[in-house]
Amino acid sequence: MKCRSCPKEYPEPDFIDGTAYFVCANCGDVYEVENYRVYTPEERIELFEKENGVKLPDAYIKLAGTKNSWIVKLPPCDTDSTKYYFGDGFYEIGELSGLDPGKYRSIFDSPGLVEEWELPEELVLIDGDGHTWLALDYRDSKTEPKVIVIESDESNYLVVAKNFNHFVQSLLPYESVYDIDGNVIYKG
Repeated sequence: MKCRSCPKEYPEPDFIDGTAYFVCANCGDVYEVENYRVYTPEERIELFEKENGVKLPDAYIKLAGTKNSWIVKLPPCDTDSTKYYFGDGFYEIGELSGLDPGKYRSIFDSPGLVEEWELPEELVLIDGDGHTWLALDYRDSKTEPKVIVIESDESNYLVVAKNFNHFVQSLLPYESVYDIDGNVIYKG
């Protein structure tokens, strides 16, 4: 869980009589949570799926929270806003959102971010920065989402893969797309 006063993560809490006390090692902020519960990974997934009425792809569950420099090649852009945000034809993934509701960059943040950035409700945001997002798109299916990139200005999007398994198969290592100076070298 991210500190409320500074950008650092709280360390694991101390428990006293069922109350968790998070103390930031950086700034000393104390955050108190009564009846705090630690969920198993399986309970987290079940909780998220129940709260959001969707089924997470098994391949996503295995990769959630991983940090890599992956690139996904995008389809051609068809609107001015997608050309502006995705015109170079690639999307760089830094970290796929994790499955822990108490941690920073979690899929549990997705409903609030969707509302904040005025995106379609049926999206689960798995990477992004506010103006552009990589998302699981549940608008057509609650069990097998498409993978899309979407911009938040006009909510225009591009379908990256018809499902998460195809998405994983399409991932490229950063070094195969960009050189050390960030120039596109991909010949695919």
